[in-house]
Amino acid sequence: MAELDPLLTRQLKRLGLENLTEPPDHATWQKVLARVSDHYRAVADDRALLARSLELSTAEMTQLQVRVATERDRLRGVVTAIGDALSAFHDVANSRSGIESVKGKQDITGSITMAKRRFSARLAEIFPLGAEAEPDDLIEDIRSNFLYLGDQLVQLLHEMSEKASLKEQLEVARVVQQMLVPPDDVIVRPFVRIAGHFQPASECGGDWWTVHDLPDEKVLTVIGDVTGHGIASAIITGAAKSACDLARTFTNGRITPGALLEMMNCSIYEAGKQKLMMTCTASIFDPATRSLTIANAGHHFPYLVRRGALRQLVSHGSPLGAASASEYPAATVQLESGDAILWFTDGVTECENPGREQFTERRLRSLFQGAADSGPERVRDAIIDAIRAFSLGQPLADDVTFVVARVE
Repeated sequence: MAELDPLLTRQLKRLGLENLTEPPDHATWQKVLARVSDHYRAVADDRALLARSLELSTAEMTQLQVRVATERDRLRGVVTAIGDALSAFHDVANSRSGIESVKGKQDITGSITMAKRRFSARLAEIFPLGAEAEPDDLIEDIRSNFLYLGDQLVQLLHEMSEKASLKEQLEVARVVQQMLVPPDDVIVRPFVRIAGHFQPASECGGDWWTVHDLPDEKVLTVIGDVTGHGIASAIITGAAKSACDLARTFTNGRITPGALLEMMNCSIYEAGKQKLMMTCTASIFDPATRSLTIANAGHHFPYLVRRGALRQLVSHGSPLGAASASEYPAATVQLESGDAILWFTDGVTECENPGREQFTERRLRSLFQGAADSGPERVRDAIIDAIRAFSLGQPLADDVTFVVARVE
């Protein structure tokens, strides 16, 4: 007899049919047939279950493929919408029309608003309100994050529009501020030669200086620094210059440094409301007495270098705008030929390099003391070069302003 299948052999053994040499009796044969029948039924049931499982799996995979393809198309649409919005914003951000006219500002605002509307409408098309929620938490998280990103992009467009407008205002204020100070040309008078320098910070600041001729060949020099930064500080410098010009005009130029600071103090007190103040030094060269008279309103004391020795010209007074009425007692120093004087604001000494180290008064004193004999224009250029070399391209946090004079 041919060798039987091992599974069939085990089944026959369970029925007590081993080493068959002749057919089994009728009862035993019926048991064998029943066992074989049960096995065929089990195999048929297993095959049906497997077929049903495959059918269900195929349907689920098809649904999953459709859902993934739908979400892929949605996410692709979101990315495309973001790219379109960014492109529109890039075009607006690089437009120069907003700086040229009021109509240009309106065009920029309209363009940004239109870009926001297009982007929001596109998101609404991709993820319509009332749509059935997705059962997949991951897909839902992705959709929520993209919608949040869309909101942030719209907010970015709005904020950048405001920043562009503020930047334009700062540029205008910076230009006006630069118009308030003399050029870097050397000012030559019979008794004195003066060279000044003003470099505005990246943010609009409040430095200011001026030189004016007075009667009897006297020369007035004023330097000031408003507390804080921004447009408000630049406005205070305008108020300071106006007050200085009015004081000279109404006194026909016959004014003392102390009286000048008192008049300027009243103007800045009214304009600044004690929220903004200005430190300031007013100095008058008098060729008849070969003297320099100084009044100080809380500003850095000027330096005087005579035959290589450096000293400070000390006079005291409260900052302009600190009180409604203040007095500014003056100090007078006799001058000699070759004397050099330096006025400066704290933007010079507090200038920083990339390591956040400050230039300091010590460096400034050493530099001025060593270069004082070379003339005001060379001293000015030496200080400019030293600050540039020290800062290594670091943006200025404050205006850099200083004035150099040399007695002839």
